[in-house]
Amino acid sequence: MNHSTRARAHERVAGLTGARLDLPTFLHEASALLAKALPHDAACWHTMDPATLIETGFYLEHMPKTPDAQVAALAYLPDDFNSFVALARADRHSGVLSTATDGHQDRSRRYRELLRPNNITGELRTSCVVDDVCWGNFAFFREAPADFSEDEQGFAHDLAPLLGSGFRAAVVRARSGGDSAGLWPGLLLLDEHRRVESATDPAHHWLGELGFHGVVAEDPLPYALLMVAEHARGAGADASVRVRGASGTWVELHASPASGGGPGRIAVILQSAAAPSVKSLLSAAYGLTAREREVVDLVLQGCGTGEIATRLFISPHTVQGHLKSVFAKTGVRSRRELVTRVFVPDRSSRPVASHG
Repeated sequence: MNHSTRARAHERVAGLTGARLDLPTFLHEASALLAKALPHDAACWHTMDPATLIETGFYLEHMPKTPDAQVAALAYLPDDFNSFVALARADRHSGVLSTATDGHQDRSRRYRELLRPNNITGELRTSCVVDDVCWGNFAFFREAPADFSEDEQGFAHDLAPLLGSGFRAAVVRARSGGDSAGLWPGLLLLDEHRRVESATDPAHHWLGELGFHGVVAEDPLPYALLMVAEHARGAGADASVRVRGASGTWVELHASPASGGGPGRIAVILQSAAAPSVKSLLSAAYGLTAREREVVDLVLQGCGTGEIATRLFISPHTVQGHLKSVFAKTGVRSRRELVTRVFVPDRSSRPVASHG
């Protein structure tokens, strides 16, 4: 790889993170910039819930059409080589499948059932981690007989925090709230073949928030829903994920193995995400420190400066210093803006102390 090409790509990707692009545009631009620095025949980018490390959506580039349910099942596989979760938690956040399998890619179920049937021999996966938090990931593919080198794997690892910052910036621009907050939860029951067995009326609304407008019993379900169901099925335990809905509401999906009936049935509850859940995500997205998060928690409870100082055993001056830092990071100028514009856009939700 030409060093100057790599340096230019690195610089331009860094510039994208501050360009205030929406997520689809950011991913399209990033993929275009990397087309020369990391040539690839196809690509798949995923958004990820940083709390649960479950993928919530995807952007495809020149990928063969594969049923979403099959992709969800094969992408999850926690024990397969170079899982995105393993890469997110590793010291090196990028991996080449042929290297991980010691040249025997048939050891990977993902390769046998998804890549090889589509004439793909080279796979480079990267988890986009910034400040020890993973916000998304990507996989680049090369058709036979091409593969990725160790040098390219290292370059992808170097890009991981820049791309992670881009994913994170998209979360910052996504506000909580929206017209759907306060509506009843919906319930979907999936059978062992990942088909909808039954659905409550509110579930149709929440599916619309996730961009689904088809026939529930016939059309492919939203990717985030399939992924959280697959996690619950694979682990035999509860799984949850948060996704920003079309109206701006943060939607929370809870999946659990269903008792009774045949094996492999999964129940999924869809509802407006609770404020604490969204708050923790936005706090991480804005890069707030642990102490700044404690101060924000108390501001959201309506505490004034004196009460915050007393509860945290710090001086009022220190409280003001933390608030100044929080305001700078979130782009607001007052506690009221912090509450109503950043964390709780429903203005009636929380009291705000204006002084003290």
